[in-house]
Formats: sequence, structure tokens, C-alpha cells
Amino acid sequence: MNKPLIGITCDYMISDKDLSLGQERNFVAKDFVDAVMEAGGVPVLIPIINSEEDILKIMDTLDGIILSGGFDVNPIYYGEEPSLHVGFTYTPRDLCELFIVKAAIEKDMPILGISRGQQIITVAFGGKLYQDISEMEGTYVNHFQRAGIHDIGHYVEIKKGTKLAEIFDTDRILVNSFHHQAAKIVPKNFKVSAYSSDGVVEAIEHDYKPIMAVQWHPELMAKRHPIMIRLFEYFINLCK
Repeated sequence: MNKPLIGITCDYMISDKDLSLGQERNFVAKDFVDAVMEAGGVPVLIPIINSEEDILKIMDTLDGIILSGGFDVNPIYYGEEPSLHVGFTYTPRDLCELFIVKAAIEKDMPILGISRGQQIITVAFGGKLYQDISEMEGTYVNHFQRAGIHDIGHYVEIKKGTKLAEIFDTDRILVNSFHHQAAKIVPKNFKVSAYSSDGVVEAIEHDYKPIMAVQWHPELMAKRHPIMIRLFEYFINLCK
């Protein structure tokens, strides 16, 4: 059987270093590439472009989509004015990924959202975000850990009967955490599959479409915490 081609959306940066000063870059962390290959897929990087025709041509070659992490989603796209807490936003990436989600739905293509990817899925399906977790009453967990990126940050509680519970075969798991935003209103036809102990939405999944997302970064944990590769294996099996 041919290995499925897995599209990974690119992040954006402007270099501030030496000869590349001012150079705009589309990139994906090597951890994503390694995780997809370890799980049996072939990674394909999707650049940030705003030609719907060209995006569709790329997607015609793919079997699944991973929406990667990155900067904040502009609150304009979920009907709010940006608060003082909103960080850097990049309209071309927002528009590109919102279109990718729409196109993937029409193609019935599996989607896995990671961190910002969960937030894009939430917005694309009509949900809303906390622009900063401080807006949510009762939060006390550090959701932007001071430990290294490959290390653990806090526990999440996994709801029984969900795909996530099937994947990890447990109701509690340690994750890393690097976010200051989170889902506030989960879209119609989605369920929350994991929460942090202070009630922040940590994972969502569609009721009947092959779409799921987590707020943490399993690709960064996969080598030191091999249980995380299960998420990619499950997703890539959906894409076959």
C-alpha cells in the first residue's frame, strides 16, 4: 500500500539574522516531518499562498491535512475586535488555512489540528476563542510552560468514549503547553475530548467527520514521550 501524502501547513517568520535579515520565510519544524514519517506518512509542506486555485491543486495530491502551530488567529475572523492581549497575527496565513479547512471538508479529507490548528478549526466551523486565557474565570494552570519544548507541562483529562480516549487508552495524560488562547465556544457538531484541570479546552473532535485537534504539541514530545506518536498513527491510518 502506498504511504499517504500528508500536507502540513507552514508557519511564517521574518528573519532578523545577519545576511538573511528581513527575509520572509514559510517553514515547518523538523519535529512535524519526523513525526509524520515515523507514523507511516509522507510529509508535504503547504506554503502560505492566497490563490485558491493553486491551493486546490496542492490538495488534489494529498490524503490528509495537518494544521500546524504558530501565531494568534485574528479575532476579526470570529467576529470580535482584537483585545490588548492579542499577539502577532498574519492575515495571509489565516485566510490560507481557513480556505484549506473549507476545501478539506468538501473533499472529506481528514484534518488534524495542532495548537493554533485547533484554534483555526474552531474558527472555521463558527466557534470563538478566548483572546487570552486570562479572560476565562478560574484558570490557574500555567499554559505557557517554562520547561523546555520537548518536556511535559501539565495533565489533561480525556473524556471517555472519544477518539482521543481510544488513541491513548487512558483518561489522563501529561502534555506540553505553549498557548495563551483557547476555544471559548466549541462549534456545532464538535465535542470536547480533553480538558485541563482548570477547564481549558485541550482537544476537540468532530462528531462524524475525520477531524480532530489538540491544543498541545505532540510532535515536540514524540521522541521523548513515544505515546504521542499514537496520535499521528491514528490520523495517518484515517488518511490511507
